[in-house]
Amino acid sequence: STGGGGTTASLGVDMRPRFLSLGIFALAPLAAAAAVAQSGDFVYAPGTQHYRLVTQVHHSQIQGGGRAPFEFDVKTTQLVTANITAKSRDTLQLELTVDSIDVSSELNAPQPDVKRLFGAKLHGLISPQGKIYAFDPPPGTSDPQLVALYGAFRRFLVSFPAKPIVVGMSWADTTVEHVKRAGFDVTARAVTLSRVANDTVVNGVHVWRVVRHMDIVQSGQHPQEGGEPVQLMGQGSLNAVQLLTH
Repeated sequence: STGGGGTTASLGVDMRPRFLSLGIFALAPLAAAAAVAQSGDFVYAPGTQHYRLVTQVHHSQIQGGGRAPFEFDVKTTQLVTANITAKSRDTLQLELTVDSIDVSSELNAPQPDVKRLFGAKLHGLISPQGKIYAFDPPPGTSDPQLVALYGAFRRFLVSFPAKPIVVGMSWADTTVEHVKRAGFDVTARAVTLSRVANDTVVNGVHVWRVVRHMDIVQSGQHPQEGGEPVQLMGQGSLNAVQLLTH
């Protein structure tokens, strides 16, 4: 479509041009996330945990000429190992290892080759409550799939407020990122609402069940030599459930 003297494209949460995405994210720990309480506050504890991460994304592309939207679903299942070590009193070192990835879709098209990402390791620094201090690919990284992995796992851990956690409490986090992808200068704003839904037992261990909802709005442009820049717009949402010991 065209507007404002330039071309406008839509961009989904998965950063694929011309698509809007609605994601359902389920994080099922093979062993519950390591956490301890100090003075009633939640903190992540050093240790190694294994996760089965399932993401279901619905893509919807608007088509012209009065035609119905082009829609399809993609399911991605990942096995991930998270290793947390203490770096200092207020900083934890986070290492995520992608053990395996499986992608399935009803779309009649070749599936992406993800086997080369098996064993990929992502590194970052977080606060004891899960706030990200640093989580970016190494300088000079040119592999777009590795860059995308870092973006996808930035919100892997729940970021808790620095106060006692009780069932029923909720909080909001807002992040703004500026990235360059596929030639577009993109600004992405994400608002995440988190709520401790209940206290339950999994495999004999007491865990908090944390429900999260995220809304993402993206915008940007791609400069065109001798012409108007291509404008980009996108929005989407993500729902997640995570279990954490306490």
